[in-house]
Amino acid sequence: MSSTLLLVFFIVGSLVKARDPLGNDISGDEQVGSVESVLKNPIMVRVVDADGKPQAGVRVEFKILDEPKANIISNRFARLSKREVLTDKDGYAMTELTFGKTRGTYYVIARAQGESVVFRENALEKNWLLLLLFSLFGGLGIFIFGLNYGSKGLIRAAGAKMRDLLFSLAKNRFMALLIGVVVTVILGSSTASSILLVRFASSGIIMLEQALGVLMGINIGTTITVQILAFKVLDYAILIVGIGFFIMHLFPKLKNAGQALFGLGLLFFSLKIMSTATGNLKYLPSFNNAIAGLAQYPLVGIIAAALIAFILRSSAATIGIVLILAFDSLIDFQQAVPLILGANLGTTFSALISANTIEGRRVAVGHLLFNTISIILLFPFIKYIPLFLDFIGGDLSRRIANLHTIFNIFTAVLFLPFVVPFGKLLKVLVRESRSERLAVHRLDSTFLSTPAIALGQAAREILYMADITIKMLEDAMSVFKNRDDALRKKIVETDDEVDCLEEAITPYLIKISEGEMDSRLSAYHRVLMNAVNEIENIGDVISKKLMVYAKKQIDTGFVFSEEGIREIEQYHKFVLTTFRTAVDALATRDPELAKEVLKRKEIGYRTAKDMNELHLDRLKRGLKKSLETSTIHLDLISDLERINFHASVIVEGIV
Repeated sequence: MSSTLLLVFFIVGSLVKARDPLGNDISGDEQVGSVESVLKNPIMVRVVDADGKPQAGVRVEFKILDEPKANIISNRFARLSKREVLTDKDGYAMTELTFGKTRGTYYVIARAQGESVVFRENALEKNWLLLLLFSLFGGLGIFIFGLNYGSKGLIRAAGAKMRDLLFSLAKNRFMALLIGVVVTVILGSSTASSILLVRFASSGIIMLEQALGVLMGINIGTTITVQILAFKVLDYAILIVGIGFFIMHLFPKLKNAGQALFGLGLLFFSLKIMSTATGNLKYLPSFNNAIAGLAQYPLVGIIAAALIAFILRSSAATIGIVLILAFDSLIDFQQAVPLILGANLGTTFSALISANTIEGRRVAVGHLLFNTISIILLFPFIKYIPLFLDFIGGDLSRRIANLHTIFNIFTAVLFLPFVVPFGKLLKVLVRESRSERLAVHRLDSTFLSTPAIALGQAAREILYMADITIKMLEDAMSVFKNRDDALRKKIVETDDEVDCLEEAITPYLIKISEGEMDSRLSAYHRVLMNAVNEIENIGDVISKKLMVYAKKQIDTGFVFSEEGIREIEQYHKFVLTTFRTAVDALATRDPELAKEVLKRKEIGYRTAKDMNELHLDRLKRGLKKSLETSTIHLDLISDLERINFHASVIVEGIV
C-alpha cells in the first residue's frame, strides 16, 4: 500500500499552459481563426513536477467545453485532432482544433492528474478581415452620405436666409459665434462649415474678423452632432430611417424635416454597421497594441486622428469612429483623449487646402492656429483630462462627446475676446502678393445657383473696382499740380487692375442671368451690369485721356495759370463728389442719392460750358500760361465732364 502511495506522489505534477524555454506563451490560447478551419497553432499544455522539471508519459485529456449553440442546428461541430495525448520527453502535449460552422467563442479544456486549464479560441467568418474592411468603408460611406443628405434638407429650408444671416454679423463677435453654431448644426459638419466660411470670406461676403468669430461657433456647433451620436440608439436606427422616409414622401410640407431625420437615421445605421464590424478588431494583436500605445504616446494618437479627419474631411466621422470603439469597449477614455484632440486638428487642414485666395487662407490659417494653440496648451495636462471628465460623469461615449464640446468651448473662451488683434496678426502672417491683388478672387462659380449670393459677390467686386477708380481720380489732380510722373505711371498701371476686374465681373454677371431670378433681382442685375461698364469707362478716361494730357504737360514744362488751375481743381472736386455719391447710391441702392447724382449731371454740364467761356476770356486777354496750356485745359475740362456723365449713368437703374 505504501509503495503505491509513493508512486502516486512521484507522478503528481502541475498542468500549465505551454511556454518555451524563454518564457514565451506557445499554448495557442486566445487565437483567432475562420469557421470550419484548423487553428493556425495547436493547443498545447505542459506537465511539470514540483521542481518545474518536465514529466513525460502523463496522459492529458482534451475536450471541447463549449461552442456556439447554432452548431447543433447545422450539425457541424468543432472537433479536436486528438482527445487523449501522452506528454513527450519535454512534458508537452498538444492537439489541433477545427472550428464548427458558426462564428463565436469556443472553449477547450485540458485535464491531467486532477488539474485542468481552459483555452478560449475565437472563430470568425471566412475572409473576416476583408469583410471588416468592407463594413468599415461602407459604414463610413453611409455616414458621410447621411451627414450630407440630412443637412441638405435643413439647408433648403435655411438657404435663402443664409446670406442675410451672414450679413447680420456686423461687428458683433458674439453674434458671429452664435451663427457659426447654427450654420454647423445645419450643415452637420465642421469641415463643410469651414470650407463654406472660407468661400464666403474669399468672396468678400464677410470680413476676416467676422469670420474668426464664426470659426469659434463652427467648432462648438460640430459638437452637437457628436452629442447626438453619443446616445445609444443604434438598435433604432432603421426605425428612424423609416420614419424620415415616410415623412418625406407622405407629407410634402415636411419634406425637408423628413430628409433631415432620414439622414440622422443613416448616421446611426452606419454606426451600427461599423460597430458590428469593429467588434472583431479586438482579435488583432496589432490593433490592441496600437490602442494600448495611445495613452503612452498621445502625440502619435493626435497625429493619427488628424490624418483620418483630413482624409475623411469630417471631424464628426472621425469622432464617430471613436464612439464606435467606445460602444464595443475597445478603447478607454485615456486612450480616446488624443484621438478627440487630433480630430479637431485634422478638420482644419481641409479648409486650408480649399482656400485659394488671400482672405480664405487667412481664415483657414486662423482656424489651424486656434485649434493648434489650444491643443498645445492642453497637452501637458492630457493625463488629467479624464479625471476632470470623470467628475462630470456619464458613460464612456458621453464623456467622449463632452470632451469634444469642452475643448471647443475652451478655444472660444480663449480667443473670442482677441479676434480683432488676431485678425491683424493674420494679415501680417499671410501677406497678399501683387498677382493676388490683381486677381479677381471673390467670384465663386459655386454660388451661381443662388443668384442672391452671386449678385452680392459681384456687387462687392464692383464696389472694390469703384474704390480703385475713385483713388485714380483723386491722384490725377496731384499729377497735374505737382507734375508727378511717377504717380502718373502708377495711375496708368492701376487701370490694368480695373480692366482685369471688368473682364471677370461681366462674364460672371452674364452667367448669373442664365439662372432664374425674380423681378427684384433682375432689376438689380441690370444695375450692376450698367455700373461695371460705366466704372470701366471712367477708368479708361482717367488713364488714356487725363494721364496723356498730364504727360504732355510734364514733357513741355507748361504750367496752368492761377485762375485756370483753380477752376480745374474746383471742377475736379465737383466731379469726384459726383462719382463718390454715385458709388454710395450703388452700395445702398438709395434712390434719393441717385436723384442727387442725376441733378449733378446737369449741373456738371453747365459748369463745364461756363469754365470754357472763362478760359476763352483769358485767351482774349493774351495770358501766356493760358495760351500754352489751352488745349490741355479744354480737353481736361471736357473729359472731367465725361466722367461726371458716366457717374450719373451708374445710378439710372436705381432711380
